[in-house]
Amino acid sequence: MAQATKSPNQSDKSKLFGHLQIILIIGAVLIALFFARAPVRFDQTINAGGGGSSETPAPPTVRVLEQPPQRDFTLPIKLTGNVSLEERVAITSEARGRIVWISEKFRSGKTIPANEAIVKIDPAEYQLAVRQAKAQLQKHAAAPDSAADEAAADFLKAQLELAERKLAQTEISLPYDLLVIGADVEVGELTGPFEYVGEDAALLGVGYRTEALQVTAPIETHQLDALNPLPGRAAKINVENKVYHANVELVAPFVSPETRMVTVSFKFAKDSSAPPLPLPGMFAEIILNGPTYENALALPIEALQRAKTAWVVENGALAVRSPNTLALTKQYWVVEPFDVADGLIVGAYPGLSAGMAVTKQAL
Repeated sequence: MAQATKSPNQSDKSKLFGHLQIILIIGAVLIALFFARAPVRFDQTINAGGGGSSETPAPPTVRVLEQPPQRDFTLPIKLTGNVSLEERVAITSEARGRIVWISEKFRSGKTIPANEAIVKIDPAEYQLAVRQAKAQLQKHAAAPDSAADEAAADFLKAQLELAERKLAQTEISLPYDLLVIGADVEVGELTGPFEYVGEDAALLGVGYRTEALQVTAPIETHQLDALNPLPGRAAKINVENKVYHANVELVAPFVSPETRMVTVSFKFAKDSSAPPLPLPGMFAEIILNGPTYENALALPIEALQRAKTAWVVENGALAVRSPNTLALTKQYWVVEPFDVADGLIVGAYPGLSAGMAVTKQAL
């Protein structure tokens, strides 16, 4: 059976028609994209009484501080450090003997008041020595008086006093409050000076005086000149949300080769209303009273504009000032006094420039 075949002219027409369809589709897509991206234009002219004039936009409103007050401003310098100990106290016994009693407060973390007994050593041998010295003195007192006898009496009195002092040493106490770091002793143990019992048995425990607590913090060397003199300068110390008053005690006489900074030591001020002192090793945040700028303008930090300039309103327009900056903190821009004209602009206003008309709104 014979099949129908297309002539060459029909084939060319089909191809041409297909190409035209593709071109038309591409053209329609391009036109649609063009109109989709074309900006929407609005007629900004407002007809009034048949005229074609446009309205002038109202001046932008800015918040202003009309007259910033001058005052003395003390720059706070923030440091971070740690609570540490200036020195520790090693508790040992001068008397040799067996331990017969230990205070319940002689435990890590507890405080033993001044002159309160910590440990007691068996006093029997020392009591006998006191009795013996008293008996010898009484025997001598019953003998006839003579110059030689007076010298012997002084000797016997000294012997008695020495025996009583050794007896007193069997009850161990300290003349100041002690916060115990650690205790390593039990009833029945032999203790005494290390030359008799050895170094391990001689050490009963370790503690520290509350006055030995300090806070140490590194400070950059360039800040030292601004804080000179530094010793005695007041500071506030925050430890775990508890605030303490303190003063600078010492400044290290050398620069750390690792950090290139200097270590400063702070001592806690004696304040009965303050919370209990922190423990050694705690993290501390310090706010140190830095240099004081007299009769300065402590402006809100929101008043700081580009390139450390200030914007003011002058005769209804924005004007630029460039005051001398003294200090910058997170809250304040401290500057020398300058003319704020009709008010200092506070806040960020993109698009404003010098000479632009503005309407002020007082803070």
